[in-house]
Amino acid sequence: MRLPEVLGAIGALVVGAVLAVFLLSSALGEQPALPSPVPPSVPPLPTIALVSPRPSVVPSSAPLLSQTPVVGLAVGQKAPPLEVKLLDGSVMNTEDFVGTPMWINFMATWCPQCRDELPMMVRYSKQLGEQMNILVVDVGEERSTVKPFMNSLKFDLPVGVDDDGSVQRTWGAYALPVHYWLDADGIVRDVVYGGAPEEIFIQAITDVVPEFSAETPTSRPSVPLELPSEAPEPAETASPAE
Repeated sequence: MRLPEVLGAIGALVVGAVLAVFLLSSALGEQPALPSPVPPSVPPLPTIALVSPRPSVVPSSAPLLSQTPVVGLAVGQKAPPLEVKLLDGSVMNTEDFVGTPMWINFMATWCPQCRDELPMMVRYSKQLGEQMNILVVDVGEERSTVKPFMNSLKFDLPVGVDDDGSVQRTWGAYALPVHYWLDADGIVRDVVYGGAPEEIFIQAITDVVPEFSAETPTSRPSVPLELPSEAPEPAETASPAE
């Protein structure tokens, strides 16, 4: 056999062997490993410095939340000054009445319990006289609404109008009606919410005016039973026939 023929035979065998290996690999589900591509180099991102936002400045004239009590005044606390414009146009300031106990009621005309308790306040104010100053503060309503309401009840005690709710926020008087009793030094001695029994109101008054003796319309003198002046004579019985 000539040399070219020998080389051709060897080349054919090599090609056949490679083809056989490829077909066997395909039959077994194995793919020949391919070289993984090299990712292109990415330049690093520039560093950006973030600037924190400037905090907003609260104007000095704006009221701070810490200045407004979350809850109402508690017993034992010093009551803040209360200045309110009355229905007659005058201005009442509680600091002018230091030395005399006070009864302050926060209410509104739309509140049924508020209306029911106003006659009780008038009745006790007449019994207290100058022993206690009483003030009613209407919250969140206009004078044009409050005045006709009080006139219809013939309510003649001082009534202030807190139309913007500033006094209500200062005292934390959000549950209407709410009553505060202050002693002569302006210390809160009792806090009573609307709907309480009248005995609770009497006790609150006597806590700051111990000599107060309530005269409730339900207290009536006992009426003794009327007994007959003479006992009836026993009825005569007929004598048996002889």
